[in-house]
Amino acid sequence: MTCNWVRLAAGLLVAVALYACSAADDQDVSPFQGTAIGISTADIDTAIDPGNDFYRYANGNWLAAAQIPEDSDYIARQSRAQAELDRRLTTIVEDIAGRPQDAGTPEAVVRDYYRSFMDRAAINRQGISPVLGDIKRFQSVGDIGMLSEVIGGTLRADFNPLLAPEDGTGNLFAVAVMPAPDDGRTVAWLFTGGLGLPDRATYLAQSRAAQADRAAYRDLVARTLSLAGLDDATARADAVLALEVKLAEAQGPVLQGRALLETATVWSRDELAANAPGLDWERLLVAAGLQDADRIALFQPAAMTALSALTTSEPIEAWRDWLVFHRLNDHAAVLPDDFGSAHAAFYQRRLKGRLRIAPLEEQVVDRIGALFGETMSRLYAERYFSEEEQRDIEIIAERVREALIARIASDGALGEGTKAQAIAKLEALKTGIGYPETYREIPQLKAVGNNAYARTVAAERAAYAREIASVGGSGKALRWRIGSHRMVAAYLPLENGIIVPAAILQPPFYDPEADAAANYGAIGTIIGREMSRAVDPAGAMVDDGNRIADWLTGEDRQALDRRADALARQIGDFRVFSDLPIDGQTEKSGNAADLAGLTAAYDAYRASLGGREPRVIEGFTGDQRFFIAFAQLWANRLNENYARRLVANGTTILPRFRVAGVRNVDAWYRAFDVQENDALYLSPAERAAIW
Repeated sequence: MTCNWVRLAAGLLVAVALYACSAADDQDVSPFQGTAIGISTADIDTAIDPGNDFYRYANGNWLAAAQIPEDSDYIARQSRAQAELDRRLTTIVEDIAGRPQDAGTPEAVVRDYYRSFMDRAAINRQGISPVLGDIKRFQSVGDIGMLSEVIGGTLRADFNPLLAPEDGTGNLFAVAVMPAPDDGRTVAWLFTGGLGLPDRATYLAQSRAAQADRAAYRDLVARTLSLAGLDDATARADAVLALEVKLAEAQGPVLQGRALLETATVWSRDELAANAPGLDWERLLVAAGLQDADRIALFQPAAMTALSALTTSEPIEAWRDWLVFHRLNDHAAVLPDDFGSAHAAFYQRRLKGRLRIAPLEEQVVDRIGALFGETMSRLYAERYFSEEEQRDIEIIAERVREALIARIASDGALGEGTKAQAIAKLEALKTGIGYPETYREIPQLKAVGNNAYARTVAAERAAYAREIASVGGSGKALRWRIGSHRMVAAYLPLENGIIVPAAILQPPFYDPEADAAANYGAIGTIIGREMSRAVDPAGAMVDDGNRIADWLTGEDRQALDRRADALARQIGDFRVFSDLPIDGQTEKSGNAADLAGLTAAYDAYRASLGGREPRVIEGFTGDQRFFIAFAQLWANRLNENYARRLVANGTTILPRFRVAGVRNVDAWYRAFDVQENDALYLSPAERAAIW
C-alpha cells in the first residue's frame, strides 16, 4: 500500500500513532498521520485537581455551559455526534426522495416509502381501510389451530435479547438466526414477547406508579380498539391487559449475560410440541416460513412452556383483541393521526416525559433506517466513510486485540487452560469495521396495497424472509446485525465478533485529524470494552467454535468475579444523592468491561509508539491526552429526576463514575502526578484489574 496524505473530512475514525511509510511494515502503517490535539482544551477546568475529580477536571467548563433540552432528560457530548448523524441520514433520505429513481432499485423502494409515509392527507382519508383485512382476519380466529397459524404469520426479526435485552416485540415471538448452542450451525431462535408496556415489572408491581401506568396503558388499548371499530372497547382492553399480565408472569425475570446463556437449549420439532404444549407448533412454523427447520433454539425453556400453555388456558376472544391491538399499536405511525396521537401520548409523553413529539421528517428517517437498514448502511458508508479510515480502525482494533491477549498471557493468577482458551477465543474473534462486505437490500416490495401501512408490513416481511433464509448455514461468518448507519458498537456473543459501524466513527469517538492518543483514549477504549466481553464470565460460555461450552474453571471464574467485585465496591462507595446509595453490583460486567477496555487501549496506544515518547501538544503529554479523551467521551449532564431513576433502577452506571475507573490504572497516576492525599487515590494494592 502507499501512504495517503489526504484528509477526508467526510470520514471519521481513529488515527493510529505517527508512522513513516515503510514497505517492510506497511500492514501497520496508518493511512492518516493526524497531528491535532484531539481533545477540547476549552472544556477542561484547570481549577480542579484531576486527582480529586478527574471527570470535572476534564469536562468542568463543558458541564457549566451545557443546557439540557426541554424535551430531554439529559445532554451529552455524544449528543452532537447524534445530531450530526441525524442530519446526514436526513440528507440521504431527502436526496433520494427528491429525485427520480430507477424502478427495481433499493433507492426506488426508499423513495416510494418516503412519499407514502409523508402523505398524511392520504393516510387520514383512507382511514382503517388498509388494515381492515388484518383486523377481520384476527377477529375470525376461532380455535387454537387458527390462532397458532396467525401467530406464526406475525413473526418478525425485530428483537434479539443478546443485542438489546431492554427492547422487546409486540408479537408473541421474535426470530433471529444464529449459531445453535450445541454445534454452532445456524438455527432459528425464538424469543418470547407480546408485551406493550416497556418492562415486565410494570405489569407485576403494586406501587402506585405502576398501577397508574397500567391504567393508562389499558386506556390506550381501549382507545386503539375503539378506533379499529370494535365495540365495548373498555371491556376488551381489560381482557387484553389481564392476558398480558399473565404473559409477563410466564416469561419470568429478564436475564442477561451469563445467566441468559446458561438457559440456552435447542429442541427438535417433536420436543417443541412435547415440551411446550398448547400451540399447534406445526401450523405455527409453516405460517412462519420455518416448515423446513428441524430444530428451534431458545432461551429460558420454562418460559416458552408457560407461554404456550396460555394460548389454550386464556379466552380466545382476549387473544383476538390482543392481536388487533398490537398490530395497530406497532404500526400507529402509518395509520390515521388519531392512532399516532394516542400512541405518542402514552409512550412519549407519559412514559418518557417528552413534551416535543418528533416531526414527520424525523419520524420517516427513523422508520426508513429501521425498515431498510441495509440500504441506509450502504448509502451512509459510501457518502461519509472511506477505505483509508476503515484501515485505520482495523489497525487500532488489531493492536487492542494484541494488547488484551498479552495481558491474559501474563496473568499469573489464572490457570494455563483458561488462558489458552481465552487467547484462542480472541484470536478467533471477528471484527466488522465501518461497513459489511456485501449488503442484502430490498430491491422491490411486494406490498398488498399502495399505502404506507401496506409498504411497512411488506418491508417487515421482506426483512424477516431475509433473516430466516440463512437457517442451516455454518455460523462461521460475522453477521452485521447493526447497520453502518447506527451510532453504537457491540459484541455478538454467539458469533464471537464485534461490530463498529461507520456512524460511530466521528468525534468524540474518532477524528482522523487527531493525534493517536485521543483516538486510542476514545474509540480504542470502546473497541477494547467490546473485545473484552469475549472472555469475561459471560463470553466464556461460548467457545471459539461458537458453541455454548463453558471453558472457565470454577476457580478461575471466582477469581474473575473477585476482580469485578473489587471494582463494584469502589463504585458502591460513591454518592450522588445523600439519600440514595449506589448499588455497586449494578452493571458489574459492564463496568468490568470498561476497565478492561481502558487498560487494553492504553497498552495498545503505547505499543503504537514503537518505544518513542509522543509529542507534547498544547502543553499536554500523550498519556494526558489519552485519559482526557476517555473522560471527555462520557461528558453528560442529567436532570436530577432522571439521574435518580437511573440510580434507583440500577439501569446503568452514571458517566462520572465510569470515568473514575482511571484510578485503577497506574499510568493515570504518573500522567497527572496524583498523590496519596488526592480524593481519587488508591494504593497499588487497592487498584482493581480485570486482566
